[in-house]
Amino acid sequence: MADIPDRIVLKRHRDLDGMGHRIWARRILLALLAIFLLVGLSNVFGQRPHGSFADSSEAKLELYAPSHLRGGLLYEARFTITAHRDIKSAVLQLAPGWNEGMQQNTLEPSPLGEASRNGQLLLTLGHIKAGTPYRLFMQFQVNPTNVAFGRDADVSLYDGGTKLAHIDRKVWVFP
Repeated sequence: MADIPDRIVLKRHRDLDGMGHRIWARRILLALLAIFLLVGLSNVFGQRPHGSFADSSEAKLELYAPSHLRGGLLYEARFTITAHRDIKSAVLQLAPGWNEGMQQNTLEPSPLGEASRNGQLLLTLGHIKAGTPYRLFMQFQVNPTNVAFGRDADVSLYDGGTKLAHIDRKVWVFP
């Protein structure tokens, strides 16, 4: 049998004599870690998208995007506009929460024009025929240092200056 290395006490290191209370501390820490992971899997910290919509007699506006995000997350938002009647000059208005603390990576298909109104992003989409769905895809990345609890990320659809539909939305960004 080999000699016992220096500074090793068999009763303490092999038999764990006198360490019964520490096992409960390890079990509690492991349980807390498991709870944290389960909460993350249940989408509390974000990334799983969900749909919201607003319907009026003129058009239906649908949004499919996550509302709970994490720093560094890449995500996509899909806007679907279904016109019940022809929309001559469709404009999508996005609240500042869509770009505040975010990087906008791409926008497809490209809108006819982009502008700003009181800090809100305006995307001019042009003519949308009745019954024809129009889909707009935007990809974003959350800045790693961005933290927000209940930031406004509303979406409104206009025909020129007339508001057709509005989605009231909040975004939560976890560190």
